[in-house]
Amino acid sequence: KGAKKGAGAAAGGGGSKDQSQKGGKDQAAVALPSAGDVEAFLKAVDDELEYTGSGDTTLLSALSSHFMHFAHQEHKDALKQNLKADAETRRVLLESLSRSVTKRAQELSAYRRSLSRLLPLAAEGSEGSEGEGEEEEERKVQRDAKTQMERHLVRSVGLTQVDEILKVSALQAFNIGQDLGDEVNDLTKTVRALTDKERLVLAKALPKDIATEAANLVSTIQKKNFPDAVAMLEDCFSDFCGKRVPKMDKKLEHKVLREYQQELLASLNSNAALTSTIAIAVPLLLAKKKDLMVNLPGKLLGFAITQLEGAVDEAEYETLCELHKKTVSYIQKSSRKGTDAHQVAELEVELGTLSASVTSKVSAMILPAGP
Repeated sequence: KGAKKGAGAAAGGGGSKDQSQKGGKDQAAVALPSAGDVEAFLKAVDDELEYTGSGDTTLLSALSSHFMHFAHQEHKDALKQNLKADAETRRVLLESLSRSVTKRAQELSAYRRSLSRLLPLAAEGSEGSEGEGEEEEERKVQRDAKTQMERHLVRSVGLTQVDEILKVSALQAFNIGQDLGDEVNDLTKTVRALTDKERLVLAKALPKDIATEAANLVSTIQKKNFPDAVAMLEDCFSDFCGKRVPKMDKKLEHKVLREYQQELLASLNSNAALTSTIAIAVPLLLAKKKDLMVNLPGKLLGFAITQLEGAVDEAEYETLCELHKKTVSYIQKSSRKGTDAHQVAELEVELGTLSASVTSKVSAMILPAGP
């Protein structure tokens, strides 16, 4: 009985510690144990077996032949268990990614609606239309801001959406028995953002009926304007994954905006970086005070703060402006060589005080009042 367990260990990993630690994917590629494998294990248990017996047949070879069946069977059973475990892991990951893609698609739709409300003049007239005085100047400012925000959305939110659509497509292929390779299997489990090269590898490895379209998505998405990028992502989600994004209505938009506020509020109160406070507080206030959902590049924070004038108290508005000013100053001075360390330390203290004040005030505006 003990020898049977030993032979099984030789099959399942007892004779090779490294193999036993690699996981289902690697073990699935291991061939059935040979007679030599079983003999090596038995010899390690008792090296005298090699010299015991009569004639041409040693006790070692006889035992190896007897236990070969058990070794093969245990090896096959282990592979089945590993495959089941991998399938369950992929199923859970697929469900999670599918929900994430749907949620992000809804957010992209909400961002698009908010941009048109935040920057109404940007959509008015044509590029060559002439205006007068301050209105035309404001139109130019809004158009420039809209261009920057849309580009930022494509590169930040849009590319994440591409990554997850590709992963969902690959996992669906694995689940119906298509082997896309170990590299693709590893990429589907990657939590970080994929590189351009990795996206292309993943896209080209997908089933033939969608691989070309997937490669085109990866190659062109960053060249698209924001509305076209959103439409392309929705089409690919439908074509690759067989899923459609629910149509955005007032009720769904309100739900997305509320969840967005809660996520930003959690980030604000768990934020450890002083320089991030203003970047979280401004979008949160725009969501609360103006029902707007924005994703801002750092250079547009100043512009976004001006959109809060009149929506918050004058003192709170001035505090936001001051926090933004000191944040920019701190980033510049702390990264510049030769800056007086004492001056940077003093600025950091001031920034910490302002940051704590803004965090407290903004949180009070978002959280419901107590009884």
